[in-house]
Amino acid sequence: MSLFASLPRPLWGLLLSGLGMLIISPDGMLLHMIRQAGLWETLFWRCLGIGVTLFVGLLVLYRQRLWGMIRGLGRVGLLSVLTLTASNLLFVDAMVHTSVANTLVFMASMPLWSAICGLLFIREAVQPRTWGAIALGLGGIGVIVSDSLRLGGDSLHGDMAALGAALAFGLNLVVLRKADNRDMTASLMLSEGMTALIALPFVSTWSLPTHDMMLLGFQGLVYLPLALTLFMAGARYAPAAEVALLSLIETVLGPLWAWLVLSEAPSARALLGGALIIAAVAGNTLLGMVQARRPVLLVKD
Repeated sequence: MSLFASLPRPLWGLLLSGLGMLIISPDGMLLHMIRQAGLWETLFWRCLGIGVTLFVGLLVLYRQRLWGMIRGLGRVGLLSVLTLTASNLLFVDAMVHTSVANTLVFMASMPLWSAICGLLFIREAVQPRTWGAIALGLGGIGVIVSDSLRLGGDSLHGDMAALGAALAFGLNLVVLRKADNRDMTASLMLSEGMTALIALPFVSTWSLPTHDMMLLGFQGLVYLPLALTLFMAGARYAPAAEVALLSLIETVLGPLWAWLVLSEAPSARALLGGALIIAAVAGNTLLGMVQARRPVLLVKD
């Protein structure tokens, strides 16, 4: 225990965030293991579980202060709730209609969309290296979409939903930059509740197999809240660029779990497109880290 207590806070943050991403990596595989629950049933039970678990956790942590924290979210909090709700809806829709690999690779492009949203909405400058990463990432997206067009079926629908989810989450990151030091965990809780409410009128059956209910209960009540809490807790202490790199753990391991357990092997084009997107995001982040750590030389007159 003393060994962990002696670790620097940034390293603690990286360990917590990395553990969160490791825990969440089988999420796509578990969604594809659901047999009879449709899109709306999956959204309702999954998001209801996450929302209730987060509410209980925040209530224990903040007690009477929780209501003040929710009221203090303001306009930024409302925008965060809306963008997270859109991301929830589109992410599960993508998982229902396309492969785990396609969904997670498109979600990995989220930092690139965040950069574009930052330019459009808060006039945040985009570095030349980031424009290069965006171009490379768009090339990877084009390769995967061309594969979905070739295969036909619902795959293109799922790809577009995954792109929408990445865009919504990227926009949420821009919104959060206006949150100052406010704890925005409550916005995550509220977005899960709002997603469940949106799904509620479309739920066609309340009688689901025990297998499906166990999977949805495990996702909503146990491992997703745990993984998200660990990731967000670590992100408070570790540098943002390094945390962004850790999010690629799910992108790499998620399709691997689906392949090993469900024999869901990605196509050659999906692998190529995914490699381009991961290279774009990882390369841009690493270059940014190097640039940030480069010493500044002061020249005296």
